[in-house]
Amino acid sequence: GVEGAEGSKARADRVKLLKCHISAGVSHLEQGLREGFEEKIEKHSEELGATAVFERTSRISRLPPYLGVQFMRFFWKPAEKVKAKILRQVNFPLNLDVYDLCEDELKERLKPARAALKEKEDKAVAEAATKAIVDESKMEVSAAEPAPLEEGLSGMYELVAVLTHRGRAADSGHYVGWVKEKGDRWIKFDDDKVSFCVSEDVKKLSGGGDWHTAYICLYRTKNP
Repeated sequence: GVEGAEGSKARADRVKLLKCHISAGVSHLEQGLREGFEEKIEKHSEELGATAVFERTSRISRLPPYLGVQFMRFFWKPAEKVKAKILRQVNFPLNLDVYDLCEDELKERLKPARAALKEKEDKAVAEAATKAIVDESKMEVSAAEPAPLEEGLSGMYELVAVLTHRGRAADSGHYVGWVKEKGDRWIKFDDDKVSFCVSEDVKKLSGGGDWHTAYICLYRTKNP
């Protein structure tokens, strides 16, 4: 193939989910996302009249209040003519920051909300450490807060739900939903069986064996 012999082209695509690619070098969700945003594709070039290797770089121009991430665990094996599942362990965070995956214009729009969110979280940590929260200080903070910012403009997200698949085959197995209720408390929906768990249990859904493996993660924006 020929690489880099054709000019660059830009296009805008609408996507419903971000995709976490799973290769031999991916062990964290952020790595899998970057692989999908910067990849090489081999295809026929009309200008060159030959097969060429194209570099495709993607960046986010707009963020939603809820962000879904799909783990690309299922693929087609042409020789065996079957769908297969990648069991590799891929850890996912409880808090996801997609700032580095955004285009420059969006990054600038994210900065005010990010600064306000950091200030809010730093203040909460300080208050928790000192345990000296008084009514007067609460009133001052409330009065000083700016007007609510538009949803989806911080670039920081928290995990609120996970859909898992258990089983080694792509065409069979069992799906279970895990939904964050409040704080560290999660609810596990396994058909008609409902139970409770904590964040540490959810973090174990990263794959690597026959246990429940994350297939889709749903993140909610964190705003000041």
